[in-house]
Amino acid sequence: MPRKAFVHDLQQSVQTFSHCRVSDVASGVEDGSVTFTYTYQPASLAIVIQALVTDVGEYPSSHMYMVYTTSENIPAHLSTALEDVGTLDGCNVSQMLSKVAKTLDQADAGSQANALDIDDDAMDTDDHLVDGSDPEVDADSDIGSEEIWSPESPSRNDNTRSDCRKSSELRSRGAILSSNRRIRSDLRAVKQAGFRVGHLGGLIDNAQDCFVTVSIRVSKLGISEEAMHAWHLNPSQYFLLLIRYTAGYRSLDDLIASGNFHRSKAVNFRVGLSQHYKIPLDEAVQAFSQLKKKYGSSSGSGPSENTDANETPGMGTSKGLQPLFIGGPLQDLINERLLAMINYRSGMGLGWGGAESYYIDHQGSNFLSENIVDNKYYAPESSSRAAALPKFVTNDHLSAAVTKASLPLIAMQFALRHLVRCTEFCLVCHERVEADFEALKPYVCSKPLCLYQYMAFGFGPSIEHDIIAQPHVVDLLISFCYSSAAFGTLKNLPTGLALAVPSPSLMPARAQHPYRTSPFSYTPHEKTEQVNFKSSNPSKFYKAKFDQANMELILSPGEIVLFPNQWIYVTVPGTVQQRFHCRVIEALHPTIRLGPPVCVSDVSEPQDSKSQFQTTASNPRGPGSSLIDPSRLPVPTVPSTEATKAAKYPEVDFILYDQNYDDLPFADKQYTTCMLLETLPGVLDMKKYLQSKSGKDMSLKEWQDRISPAAAGVLRWIIASNRSCIVQVDHLVDGSTHASEERVSGMPQWMQFRFAQGAPDKEQRFIQSIRDVTGQQQYPSLYAWHGSPLQNWHSIVREGLHFQDTAHGRAFGHGVYHATDVSTSLGYSGSYYYHGDGSSPVSSGGWPQSHLKISQAIALNEIVNAPLQFVSHNPHLVVAQLDWIQTRYLFVKINNSTTFDKDVPPKEIYAQDPKYTPTGSERQKIVIPITAVSKSRRPLTTEAKHGVKKMKTGNIVETDDCVLLSDDTDVEDLQILIDDEEWHENKPSVPAKSSHCSNLVKDKVKPKPYETPKTDFVPGTLDSTSLPLLEPPSFATPMATKALQRELNSTLKIQDSLPAHELGWYINRELLNNMYQWIIELHSFESHLPLAKDLKAKDLKSVVLEVRFGKDYPMSPPFVRIIRPRFLSFMAGGGGHVTAGGALCMELLTNSGWSAVSNMESVLLQVRLAMSSTDPKPARLEPGPVRDYGVAEAIEAYIRACHAHG
Repeated sequence: MPRKAFVHDLQQSVQTFSHCRVSDVASGVEDGSVTFTYTYQPASLAIVIQALVTDVGEYPSSHMYMVYTTSENIPAHLSTALEDVGTLDGCNVSQMLSKVAKTLDQADAGSQANALDIDDDAMDTDDHLVDGSDPEVDADSDIGSEEIWSPESPSRNDNTRSDCRKSSELRSRGAILSSNRRIRSDLRAVKQAGFRVGHLGGLIDNAQDCFVTVSIRVSKLGISEEAMHAWHLNPSQYFLLLIRYTAGYRSLDDLIASGNFHRSKAVNFRVGLSQHYKIPLDEAVQAFSQLKKKYGSSSGSGPSENTDANETPGMGTSKGLQPLFIGGPLQDLINERLLAMINYRSGMGLGWGGAESYYIDHQGSNFLSENIVDNKYYAPESSSRAAALPKFVTNDHLSAAVTKASLPLIAMQFALRHLVRCTEFCLVCHERVEADFEALKPYVCSKPLCLYQYMAFGFGPSIEHDIIAQPHVVDLLISFCYSSAAFGTLKNLPTGLALAVPSPSLMPARAQHPYRTSPFSYTPHEKTEQVNFKSSNPSKFYKAKFDQANMELILSPGEIVLFPNQWIYVTVPGTVQQRFHCRVIEALHPTIRLGPPVCVSDVSEPQDSKSQFQTTASNPRGPGSSLIDPSRLPVPTVPSTEATKAAKYPEVDFILYDQNYDDLPFADKQYTTCMLLETLPGVLDMKKYLQSKSGKDMSLKEWQDRISPAAAGVLRWIIASNRSCIVQVDHLVDGSTHASEERVSGMPQWMQFRFAQGAPDKEQRFIQSIRDVTGQQQYPSLYAWHGSPLQNWHSIVREGLHFQDTAHGRAFGHGVYHATDVSTSLGYSGSYYYHGDGSSPVSSGGWPQSHLKISQAIALNEIVNAPLQFVSHNPHLVVAQLDWIQTRYLFVKINNSTTFDKDVPPKEIYAQDPKYTPTGSERQKIVIPITAVSKSRRPLTTEAKHGVKKMKTGNIVETDDCVLLSDDTDVEDLQILIDDEEWHENKPSVPAKSSHCSNLVKDKVKPKPYETPKTDFVPGTLDSTSLPLLEPPSFATPMATKALQRELNSTLKIQDSLPAHELGWYINRELLNNMYQWIIELHSFESHLPLAKDLKAKDLKSVVLEVRFGKDYPMSPPFVRIIRPRFLSFMAGGGGHVTAGGALCMELLTNSGWSAVSNMESVLLQVRLAMSSTDPKPARLEPGPVRDYGVAEAIEAYIRACHAHG
């Protein structure tokens, strides 16, 4: 077997491999990895090297290695050599070690020979070469190894052979240069589209195994705050697409021509989140490892026991690829279908929607250009969301008129299409979801097979993370589902999951189950399509002897065959029958060893009939399920005489988990759902178990003896099928004195959750409704209560509020009913009561293991304040327009001994309409925090206090506290975008300080005479000799020089074509002594601005800027600073985005906000707008005499900007 072969070769190499510089050969941390140490003798430096087999299943024939080092500060020539090692295809472990060592040896010795083309038994020196031969040319030759040397070979200095070698070398070099140009062309397209691009592993010069990263800030994707929270995203993170080329860079043309469209081995994709625009090489290698790390493993990417409920998973300082909530389905989609759909689009002229539909309809068939294509594939997409999405998501590189399309750009645009619009597509088949309700979270289509794959293959969310981060939300969801099933109103059931359950007909007390006599019983519509998994055995009772002390069953011969991991349900006879569920651990017939029993109390049993196992320490509240000590099971009275030794062990009855849940009648499915949920431990117990697995795989699947596969399947279905975003507000801690700023005041005895529903653009549609209907009113919206019985909330959190079903009549018309008095809504919500100790629900409508013990639930909704347009506004508010309703809070009445957060009014409140202010449980008007509404709707005064006011100027987004700081762009990621000819060959020495710069401008652009100005600014009056300028730049590159020449000419033409008072900036040609250093004056500010008044008071006509361009321009932004006058600092109450030292704090001037297509006209416009902004505070000048920012301050500001923004 491949794995055994790899392990055998590795063990052999550990014992026998010998090389003077190689030591410590051992197995690595990852499966299929080898680690060893190479000693760099000149510095006695130990370099730790990792070699990872990308697919152990292909060992030892067609596998590849990823070789990299985890050491730092290694010599550059060794680092380069290690990057050039390649994939070492088909080498066994010993051969791989030998070739890597030889490559490093030769690099250290200064040789250019390629050790990868030398056999293991080849000579280590060049002594075998004939005098006069050239070892460098010989090693780079494309001549086969059999032609390198043999006894019959002609002399190495043969003229014909030499000519062949030179011709081959030239052809190879030409191909490399051509490939480099295509790489740069593709990556430039990515950069110009607004994304950040990086590369790893030596992309150019024919590198064999390399990576490309394409990333963008999550904040730029137009995702609502509610969706970000539901999708576990943070606006400061990067969404990152990682592309791996396994056999050198391949252009899109090459990949399409190869015809290998399904999971091409030449290119692979991964998606995830990152704190930086690129990830380290070792993390990139691990991302493509065949053995994936599970969420929450020791890698540290999962939630820890201190994970806060509001914390986004994956956030931290890690530089690796962090998990994405739909990462698995998304990268499977890209790897399996992207190239095929590009081929369809190129050959048939389809859009993305048409290509996706064509792929689904014709999977497995080849596309032929002469095929007739149905017109339906050319129909435009009907997506209401697409028009509101930013250009990064909607742009289509393939539809543009480009001769050489960039695969990295196309792949990124395709990935963003399915990320931002994920709720529109099935996560399994990726077909457009035609649902009659909107969802905030993605899910699957109505096909049963998709649901089965979604659950069985782990496409759903991590329930373990939800249990740890928000246990009370999980408790809430389970309680809602249990109540719905208990009262027979569970419409959508967990079918199609291949759940094996015990037969309800053989379970006890089913006639007393509450839904049997419930007036709310629901009659389902039978589905015609199901995924059937027939049981092999008919359900019946089996008998066996029970060894209580050892938890073993002794079967009668021929009774039944049991297998490990099967679950059974056992009834122990006695004065009071005891029943428990357990797993078969070992089957050595006729002896069957059982796991710890999971005991469930019957909801119909009298309170005084509970036996001792129901009040053990593990479950002090009594009812529900618990792991029990087998020794505490009741021992039936049996004869103890010698004549009855054969009857030493009592006889018990048991049934198997052998019925397919899908085959049960509707009523039995409701009962079985409740039964399975009763076997679950409490959510806090699950959280405690998961936290105890720190450093290991945190998965409930590992708790085999406590949670049956059927119960785990139902639990996963409950959490995964929840398509709303519910966030805990209260902190349930005994004796809590915490006061939450997100809590609604006026409901002191109710637990609160933030509650958001609808599609990701539902909030935008709600805001638009407010703007269209009540935008000019003082109170554009109102708040009101909506109550519903507990058994209805399971469907509400999945389908949203609607009025398809009639439960309480429609006396006031069709619509969603609301009330401003909470007592009115509570009358429609019903109530369930628990015993005084909170132990057992009297109505049996509550989940027994619930920590919250929920008895009631109501929602607080925000509604467009147009009562006259409602169906009814007295006595109830009946709203038929669903886009006018946005759910904000969910309130639940709980019955336990814990306390809530303090019920105090929040500091910042949302102003409500006095006519429609809701009253709370204390008959007082409730107070709603400002955080209940989206940031874009909060009053400016309140925003300023919080310091999160955003100013949108053009296509940039800034924050006054500069939260989104850019990380540095690596030099190699800028250098790779420069032409070969510009960077490698020409490298002309362009003097930075050249008089021909201004002369060139003067010759080509003749300034127009100025008309009578409508401003007090007078061009050309600035005395530059008094300006404290930085030292003129002494660097220059051909690319930057050409770009600056074009930009300067264009900027001056604009200046000459517009009046000064309209333009607002001025460049004096006489001061252009250096192409890389511009002096610019900003003038003619609006007279009402405090800045304009301060300038006038100091008799100043302009603000003088220095703009310095780097050698990487236009790939990197310029540095802009103020020289004169000094502004009031932020700490002293100033604004205008001016920081210490006169630098400007703007996203536009950072690597993440900068675009290579930006021009200086737009830059100056944005700088002027930022300086004119009065939010949160206006720009003001420093009091006192006019002073300049010094050179030392400017240098410090420049260094600070470089460190902060790159």
